[in-house]
Amino acid sequence: MTLSYVLMQNLRRNRLRTGLTIASFALPMAVFVVAISLVALFVRTGINAQREMRVAVRSKVSLPTLLPEGHRRKIEELDPNHQRIRAVCGFRWFGGKVPGSDEGVQALGCDADTFPTVFNELGWTEDEAARFQKERRAAVVGAQLASKYHWRVGERFTLNSNIPPYMSLEFVLVKLLPQPERAAAVYFRRDYMEESLRAQGPSQAGSNVYWVKCENAAALQQIKQEIDGLFANTPDETDSVDESAFFATFQQALGDIPGLMQTMAIVVVCIMGLVAGNTMMMSFRERGRELAIFKAMGFQSGRICLIVLAESVLLALLGSLAGIVPIGLWLYFNPLSVRMGPIGRIEFSPYAVLVALVIALFVGVAAGIVPAWNALRLRTVDALRRVA
Repeated sequence: MTLSYVLMQNLRRNRLRTGLTIASFALPMAVFVVAISLVALFVRTGINAQREMRVAVRSKVSLPTLLPEGHRRKIEELDPNHQRIRAVCGFRWFGGKVPGSDEGVQALGCDADTFPTVFNELGWTEDEAARFQKERRAAVVGAQLASKYHWRVGERFTLNSNIPPYMSLEFVLVKLLPQPERAAAVYFRRDYMEESLRAQGPSQAGSNVYWVKCENAAALQQIKQEIDGLFANTPDETDSVDESAFFATFQQALGDIPGLMQTMAIVVVCIMGLVAGNTMMMSFRERGRELAIFKAMGFQSGRICLIVLAESVLLALLGSLAGIVPIGLWLYFNPLSVRMGPIGRIEFSPYAVLVALVIALFVGVAAGIVPAWNALRLRTVDALRRVA
């Protein structure tokens, strides 16, 4: 009689209870994978932001407040030889909605001449960069957003602004962005936007944020202080922060999302542990005579202990896989769309799956320790007398 045979027979003993136990593992594990995938995405976004060496220069009053056009020139004059500053790119919020849809789009006007340099990690080819700088209506779009609305490179599409004066602009798609943090983003030429604004009436030129691409970490720290000092005690004072700190402000506005997800993950693990522990204790009590008979037949106590422990681990792994596999496939083929600052969608995370499996193994072992220890100490005569 092999261990696998005994385990399968035990799982079939009470099919309803086994099915309910597996289901009670599957749902929490699916939630766990999504939560950890989101936390991993926040961490990865922060690491990527630190690596790109960018400073976000915004108004000290508020983010919607425009900084004058002259700020870019003055920032560039801090390093005319480009030893510390590679380029400066202004961003202006457009908002945006696709006509006929209520879903918001992260649409931003940017400086065409420096956007490919400041955001070089977007994987520009020479042709894409040249076309973006040449085509007045050029736009680069997140791949997920383009796929949703069936936009292809070279095609035209329209966005309606969701801020005054609520105008509509037509764009030509010149590049797709596969990065998950850019999934719902649209970047287009700021001069095109401001020309359209002036056509409707008097309009102020400027940017909500000036992104400064630095050459190294030391330059990044120096530039932040120099920029804020340059505009101190002026009508347009600035607040300069690195990119990871800038995006952290969006996370704070939404609440402590990573902390909330981690707390949820801990609660999920506790629930699974309670369910597994209760199931294994019930199973042990019901099978006292059977285990005693195994010992009477010559099974060693260590093997009896192993059977109980292996059943707990197997039940935990089966239940966890029942939740991990479907949600993993779903996230892999159909990432969840979200709107959390730089986070555009939640993708499949191998790290989250690995952590989930390790935790399932841990829960299975923890839930089976007490029944396995009781089985190890089980005396055949006492067990047969108690259940006879």
